[in-house]
Amino acid sequence: MGWLAPVGAQGAPCGIVDAIDYPIDISETLNERYDDFALFRRRFGGNHVGIDIGFNRWGETVYAAARGQVTYSDPEGWDTEKGVVIVRHVFPDQSIAYTLYGHMEQTDTLKFPPVGVCVEKGEPVGAIGWPSRGLPHLHYETRSMLPDDGGPGYVIDNPLLEGWYHPLDFTLDWQLRLAGGYTASLSFLNVPTLPPILLDTGEVVIATGDRLEAYTIDRMIGWTVAMPGVITGLSALPGGRVVAQARGGQVITLQNGRYQSVWQVDGLETPFQPLGETLVFATAEGGLAAYRPDGTMLWSHSGIGGGALPTLRAVDFSAGPAGSGQIALAVRREDGSVHWRSVDAAGALVAETTFTRTPAIAAYPGGWLALTGTELVRLTAGGEEHVTSLSPAPGPNARIAADAMGNTYVYLNDAEGTLLAVDSSGVVLWRTTYPWRGLPLAPVLRADNGCALYTLDVDGVLRVYRASDGELLAERAMYAGGVRNASPPARLLRPDGGNRLLISAGFLTLYLLDADAIAGESLSACVLG
Repeated sequence: MGWLAPVGAQGAPCGIVDAIDYPIDISETLNERYDDFALFRRRFGGNHVGIDIGFNRWGETVYAAARGQVTYSDPEGWDTEKGVVIVRHVFPDQSIAYTLYGHMEQTDTLKFPPVGVCVEKGEPVGAIGWPSRGLPHLHYETRSMLPDDGGPGYVIDNPLLEGWYHPLDFTLDWQLRLAGGYTASLSFLNVPTLPPILLDTGEVVIATGDRLEAYTIDRMIGWTVAMPGVITGLSALPGGRVVAQARGGQVITLQNGRYQSVWQVDGLETPFQPLGETLVFATAEGGLAAYRPDGTMLWSHSGIGGGALPTLRAVDFSAGPAGSGQIALAVRREDGSVHWRSVDAAGALVAETTFTRTPAIAAYPGGWLALTGTELVRLTAGGEEHVTSLSPAPGPNARIAADAMGNTYVYLNDAEGTLLAVDSSGVVLWRTTYPWRGLPLAPVLRADNGCALYTLDVDGVLRVYRASDGELLAERAMYAGGVRNASPPARLLRPDGGNRLLISAGFLTLYLLDADAIAGESLSACVLG
């Protein structure tokens, strides 16, 4: 599961995997977002190396997750904890993985397959058993080793360091790869808490709590650096440099994992924004301060309230489109109003306004857009310029995005789940019903050069829409974590202008996808006027 780094195959006597699924129906598990992989259980003195599924479904048939060869089969493999079957799989990239089905029993009509035989996806391998130390359930593992050993069930360290894969992430990963459009991926050993960044050295860096970890193409950690608090901002600079800010204000610049500079910025808990070699921070009073990567201050803007406001919060802090050289910050005042301003890389004020309600903000090639209530407006030096009025009224988590052609895409987050597009003159081009509503967070929206709109839900579903008419062209699913370990702020959705997508659902795997291959001819044939 490395970044274009397959493992050498050892032969495929039962064929290459061309489809994969869960060994039983786990819709209830996914709906409840239950995930006990790597969960520490004091009773067993370690971290769980698989997932427990199918509770209280004693005797239900368990199926092979994918095509493969049985390497272990013992009805008494775990003694009173019942039987185990292990299947070896060879994947299209020539990598080898094993699936383990534990706590299983045989029945009068359902026997374990013998060692050496080939099984196809969906072929029975046993029945859910009733272990002596728990309720009936299936213990399911995906791993890279131990082809003929039931294994410990629990380990002291992170199971990902010991050769196990996260079964849910692994399954959806390979479903995505086999569906087409996959280019490359990299799986991490810890869950990021901010979107991953790519360095020009080829490394990928993540923030995970108070640690920075750099990954090489073979999934190995190149270097790690601990900071004095949870990391709240992370950015890549040319020359393999990384800038990170921790809660409490410490900022560091690293190159190849080595410190170049350390300084302090007391600011709001929102990621800083880079403009080339200029790093712009939102200060504690709602102002702006810019620094060089060595910690030298370049300029600053005063706050909005004449002093620290205990209830001040950043509503939006983002960089403008490539080449615009602008940064914009929106902060909520104590009275509930929202102050917004944009500045250029030299610190000159470009535009400024105040909203009576929380806006959704997006950059477009000519500047900035805001959805405030039902009004879509452009933000200019003179204030707010009306574009159009939308209906129905948007919900509190509405989102907008703009493409290179000046079209705006709006997720209203209303009761109907409206998704629509508006051209630069304010004409509604199309509207449709978004397929999934009721999620706790709005989807991430990204538009490209006028051909496609991409959305990424908090549950890890990517959708590709044709920009001209709103037709849903494709969907892909990634594992986004469970209740305990999901990281929605780490979601990443970045079109590169060449119909490629860099995407992460905020969990263990980062992907590079080919949007043309995912969406088919209707996207690849798009020609802009």
